[in-house]
Amino acid sequence: MMIGGVWVDDRHVRDLVAIVQRPVGWKLEQALLFRAQIVAMTRDEKRAVLAALEQAPAELEELRELLLADENWRSVQPL
Repeated sequence: MMIGGVWVDDRHVRDLVAIVQRPVGWKLEQALLFRAQIVAMTRDEKRAVLAALEQAPAELEELRELLLADENWRSVQPL
C-alpha cells in the first residue's frame, strides 16, 4: 500500500495501526480492511506516524528509515 507517497508493505501498515493513535491509526486500519492501494496523508498525519515510530520497538526502525528516505516525509519532521 502507498501511504503518503511511499510504498509500504501491508505488514508494516498493520504494525503502524498498533502504535499510531486515532484518528490516523483508524484511517490506516480502514485502508487495510478495504484493501486500499493508496492512502493520502496530511502533514499532521505524517507527523503522528513519525512520532509513533520514534517510540516504537527497534523492529520498526526499517520502516522509519524507509519513510524518511522520501523528501515529503523528511520535510514534516519537527526541527
